[in-house]
Amino acid sequence: MEFRQLEYFCTISELENFTRTAEVLHVSQPSVTKAIKSLESELGVTLIDRRQKHVCLTEQGKVFLMHAQRIMQDAAFARKDMMRYRADMQGMIHFGMPPMIEGYLFPELFTKFQEHFPEITLDVQEFSDSDEVRLRAEKGDLDFGIVLGEADEQPEHEMMIMRDRMILCLPPDHPLAAKEEVSFHDLQHEKFIMQQPNTYQYQQIMSRCGQYGFVPDIVLCTSQLKTIKQLVANGVGLSVLPDFVTRMEQIFVRRPLNPPMELRISLFWGGGKALSHTDTRFMDFIRNYAETPEFKQSFRQH
Repeated sequence: MEFRQLEYFCTISELENFTRTAEVLHVSQPSVTKAIKSLESELGVTLIDRRQKHVCLTEQGKVFLMHAQRIMQDAAFARKDMMRYRADMQGMIHFGMPPMIEGYLFPELFTKFQEHFPEITLDVQEFSDSDEVRLRAEKGDLDFGIVLGEADEQPEHEMMIMRDRMILCLPPDHPLAAKEEVSFHDLQHEKFIMQQPNTYQYQQIMSRCGQYGFVPDIVLCTSQLKTIKQLVANGVGLSVLPDFVTRMEQIFVRRPLNPPMELRISLFWGGGKALSHTDTRFMDFIRNYAETPEFKQSFRQH
């Protein structure tokens, strides 16, 4: 079995046409036909039903397609992973994070890292939420990412950077601002301003509201934290955001939640990742930086 045969088979299963497959792969149609027949002969089964107008996979072909696609995906991942060891790519880390991290935790971290390791380049990308960062890292598109998660979780392939807690953000003249702490029971009839549905914030608020028997009245979902903050200040609604995101704000009132909603901020890497020397240096830096009094004081860790 040759990799070329798998490539031809996966492509023809998608395009359902021998001629089009040959054009896309820049080979002759007889080459495609010969490769597929050779593959069928080796496996001892018929993969393609040629009696139809369009190419159709047999039942055996559909099963084999799952194996072929998995092999192709593994090969693509291996190719990406080996890129890190090329001479022209060493000293580069592909790094991802959600918006909350990009605007608040990352700038200082990036500055300190560049001071210590000017020879290492961080290729930084922002993604919509922590789940997407995890997915990209698992696929090998990213070497590392910073993600948000529940405080009591201890996932594999994660190194905790810090703990924090979610804070209720209220308009200055809101009646709940008179309380020292607020329960979600008090929020049943309030209007919420949220981040996008896949974000940690959205998922946690929906879960906590569900525990108290109600669905939040959401007036807006947006990825823009500045927009959320300003709308809270304007009295449009309330929101729940991490302490490190809101601690310096004076345009709205902050109140702790009871019971607390704690979270963890972690460094994440894919389960199939083999750590290079550059990766190890980066992880050691993050671990040591998170333990410095400077970092802990800046973000008042709980």
